[in-house]
Parts: sequence; structure tokens; C-alpha cells
Amino acid sequence: MPARIRHACLVAFSLITIASACAGGPSTEEYFRNLEEFSRAHNSELDDLEGEFNAGLLDIDFDSPAAEQQLIELFQASISGTAASFAVLIREISKLDPPSEVTAPHTEAVEAARWVLAEYDQRAEQLQAIATIADIDEYTEAFSGSGVRARFSESCRQLQAIADRESIDADLGC
Repeated sequence: MPARIRHACLVAFSLITIASACAGGPSTEEYFRNLEEFSRAHNSELDDLEGEFNAGLLDIDFDSPAAEQQLIELFQASISGTAASFAVLIREISKLDPPSEVTAPHTEAVEAARWVLAEYDQRAEQLQAIATIADIDEYTEAFSGSGVRARFSESCRQLQAIADRESIDADLGC
């Protein structure tokens, strides 16, 4: 093979390799399949936490003087577990390389999840200082009033709408 042809083949091969590397992100279907997997794991973990909380409620003798403290500890454990689940979700979805058509909503979902985790972190001292049922009410009202969970839910619904519009079979559990 003459040197000019060999050189042309090497250049063509290099260009093809570079082009495929540049376009190497996941397809939209792959992205949503991965996102659905992470969402399902997160939602399953939250379901487990809710189940543990509900089972814990059944174990409390509300006629006992220790009932309020048991409820507080159960609430604190549930909230701590929820925050830990959000940390895992953020770590996992941050690793995803979204296709260009979902980059902005993906970024919004990651940021919204970070805001939720930041709210949990910001309220960690308040959570640990809970001493009465009224403190639990105050905590939940303040957290709900922050709007971070609503922002996260909305970002999830935006991603779900894209999957639906593209006829991608994905259930993000929003």
C-alpha cells in the first residue's frame, strides 16, 4: 500500500474514532433507563423508610410516658434516612451524562435534589434538638415551607414529560 493511501486511511480512521468519541454519550433511551433505575432505588428506599416508620408507630405504647420520646426518635431516624437516600440519589444521577436534549432539565433535577439535601443538612441541628411533638410539627412545617421538595418534584415531572413525549417507557415515580 503506497504511503499516501496509508496516511489517508490513518487520517480517516482517526477522524472516525474522534467523531464516535465525541458522540459517545448515552442515547435518550439509555439515559432514561438509567435515571429510572436510580429513581426506583430511591423510591424503594423511601418506601422502606415509611414502612419502618409505620411499623415503629405500631410498636409505641402511646399510654406510656416514654411514648413521646419514642416518637421523636422514630421521626429523627426517618428524616436522617431520607436525607441519606437523597445523598445517594444525587451521587448517582450526577454521574449520568445526559443527551443534549435533556441537559437543562437534568441539571435542574440535580440542582433541585441538592437543594433538598442542603435543606436537610441545614436543619440537622433542629432535627437533633427536637424534644416535643410540637417541635416535630415545627420542623415539618418549616421544611415544607422551604419549597425544596416541590421544586424537586417539578423537575422530576419535567423529565417524565420528556420521556413521555419521546415515547420512552420510563417511570420516574414523580
